[in-house]
Amino acid sequence: MITGTILVVLGLCLATVLWAMFRSPSAARVPAAPAPPQVAAADSLNVDPLNIDPWDARKGDVISITGGAEDFSDLDFPVDRRSAYEAATRRWIDLSGEFRGRRVYLEVYRHPQPDLLGILDARELTLAGIGTTEDSLADMDARQDPSASIDFEGKKWTWESSREIRYYENETGQAEGLYRWLFREAEGNRLICVEKWEGEPFEARIARRLNQRDLTVYRAAPGAAA
Repeated sequence: MITGTILVVLGLCLATVLWAMFRSPSAARVPAAPAPPQVAAADSLNVDPLNIDPWDARKGDVISITGGAEDFSDLDFPVDRRSAYEAATRRWIDLSGEFRGRRVYLEVYRHPQPDLLGILDARELTLAGIGTTEDSLADMDARQDPSASIDFEGKKWTWESSREIRYYENETGQAEGLYRWLFREAEGNRLICVEKWEGEPFEARIARRLNQRDLTVYRAAPGAAA
């Protein structure tokens, strides 16, 4: 008797559940979770303005170099000229602008490895001032001897390279020719850059290799570039 009663109760429960299922419309089913929105790829004009590759800097952008000035304050300059250098199969860019009434330069290399070379020091040196002569430079270039050196500021500066270079103002037009010697400071990141442009006297400047982390490029507002 008890077993029969239990079976009757279970049958009523099953009937109630089936009636509820068939009564519910299909629209009442729980909807699937929506797919996450698609993120559009950033284009070259919509990059992070605080994370710009110096290679992509253009006229109007501002370059800030941490501790780049003589007094170790930040050196900031607006780019008013973007040009290019070539030597053999290598090409790199030259960004320049005015800082405290003088022109400064940032050369950006990608090949054979990334490199940043800043010509930021205001001093303009002579061959006699750096302890060398035109004949000595010609001899170093002919020998391409990595043991060759000059003495300046009581330090030894080792020959790093010397080669013919082509310069393209604003990255276009006819190239200007020059010859460049680089001498690397012993145990330092500075270089002496000696250049001889066609029809011009020798020039010598102090350059410095820079770390990417010490350099920030701020994108100019649309329409701000000349």
